[in-house]
Amino acid sequence: MRNQYLLFAPLLMVACVSNPAPPVAAAGPEAVAVAPDCSLETFAIYFDEGASELSDESDAVVDAVSDTFARCDLYKMEIEGHADASGDAVTNQAISAARAEAVLAALRTRGVDAERVHLVASGEKGAVTDEGAVPINRRTEVRLVPES
Repeated sequence: MRNQYLLFAPLLMVACVSNPAPPVAAAGPEAVAVAPDCSLETFAIYFDEGASELSDESDAVVDAVSDTFARCDLYKMEIEGHADASGDAVTNQAISAARAEAVLAALRTRGVDAERVHLVASGEKGAVTDEGAVPINRRTEVRLVPES
């Protein structure tokens, strides 16, 4: 019986050589998935003087933040509120905290987990430079940072 297998071995080899496996087609550009860019990102949301309510323009920024954060699930978020130097230090500290809270509330409505968010109220820190007061300091910075 062993000899019978030896008789068919040359035929099997010829069949394998004459009928090679079909080539694998290369994947087209539409089939290649692009990995999200989850590098350190910062978003700025600006406020009117003395205000902590989000404007209509801020909604687009909050949408971008929540979309990016959803794609980068290995990241956490830091929201830092700022104020200008037009009021006293206590009021500016409270406004910067309220701005950070307003951004967090808007992100919560978009499904962002508040447990992964760290709030910072910087008050008027950095609002006065050698050139004078910086009105653009009325903002909240949202940073996506790698978890450590």
